[in-house]
Amino acid sequence: MVPEKLGFFRKLLARIGKIYYWRKPKKINLWLLSCMGYSVTKKYEEIFKGDTGKAVTTFTKHFVNGAQALMFEMQDRTKLIYTKSLEDLEFIAKIALYVMFGPKWHMFFDDPVFIPAERTEKRIAQMRITWPICALCAGIRPGIDLDTAKLREEDHSYGELLAAALAALLQLVQDYVGNDYVTEIQETKCLLLGDPHGEGIVYFHPKTKEETS
Repeated sequence: MVPEKLGFFRKLLARIGKIYYWRKPKKINLWLLSCMGYSVTKKYEEIFKGDTGKAVTTFTKHFVNGAQALMFEMQDRTKLIYTKSLEDLEFIAKIALYVMFGPKWHMFFDDPVFIPAERTEKRIAQMRITWPICALCAGIRPGIDLDTAKLREEDHSYGELLAAALAALLQLVQDYVGNDYVTEIQETKCLLLGDPHGEGIVYFHPKTKEETS
């Protein structure tokens, strides 16, 4: 049975387990990750005859499909900290960031902030995530290596695939615990587009009757 909220014991297990899951897998150099992401994006640009927006959208779709499969495989090990409470997603997000980036994850991300629906203008619960450094766009020269002006015109951002993968993870949690929410993420700030930091906001839209049936 899925608990309503995380208790002390489950949080303690998560804090211990995150260290194990960070140390166990083989690591990949973030510079290499950035180069791989850039190379794949440029290849999609070639396929779509220079359409940067379509290249980013297609890469994002394929990346998220692969990430969802990986998340699903890991679900048996992570479901211990799943709860029905949206407030607990702050804690879950911090654990996930530690597992991905290690004890120095604060170099890349600020603490995720959950905002209840009653404190938002649209009355929709949301989580705000900001990052001072983007692990994906390191070394990319705006306007030279990538047509960032075109991305802004088409309402795209280079790092949207990471944001979309996070939304997919949160949706997986909501589906598992039986909450009637659909997650949507919007990357509202992008370092490559000249913003002082990156920012993504995850919205938790209540499902309609058609979506719940």
